[in-house]
Amino acid sequence: MKKVTKISWRIQTGNQWWSGTDSEVDMEIFRDSTSLQRLRLEPGRTARLNRNETATYFWVFQSNSSIGVSYSGFTPPFYIEFPNDIRGHLKVKFTARGDDAWEKVSILSTVFSGEIRHVPGTIDSLFWEEQRDEFLFGQDVVLSTDPREGFSAWTLAY
Repeated sequence: MKKVTKISWRIQTGNQWWSGTDSEVDMEIFRDSTSLQRLRLEPGRTARLNRNETATYFWVFQSNSSIGVSYSGFTPPFYIEFPNDIRGHLKVKFTARGDDAWEKVSILSTVFSGEIRHVPGTIDSLFWEEQRDEFLFGQDVVLSTDPREGFSAWTLAY
């Protein structure tokens, strides 16, 4: 069982003159075949990744309500449960929204999860013990809606 709180992606673009993009890229996070979240890699008017750049993006899972759960004065972060672990069950799909090619050389993804632990020597004190799992996706992939330039979508299978 993994209780996932956050996912980060450290993306490195290629060094060709066309490796950066002006097109937006959509993302969708899945647990098995269930969509958990849809988002934009670079939302709104934020700068797009240029050629030979590295940037880190992340998503923190949030409750649909603003109600949290507290245990003895301790409030753990919101999490999404992966009952059978994340390997083989977590997928993130990147989809190009335009025909300006975007070359991704590598993505280092970190999945943050944790567990509520008891503080030894106390009656009811708790803390959140965070764990990190890292995954390297080193395939050189070009995303574009133009099939002559690359693929319109690419899925990271953890």
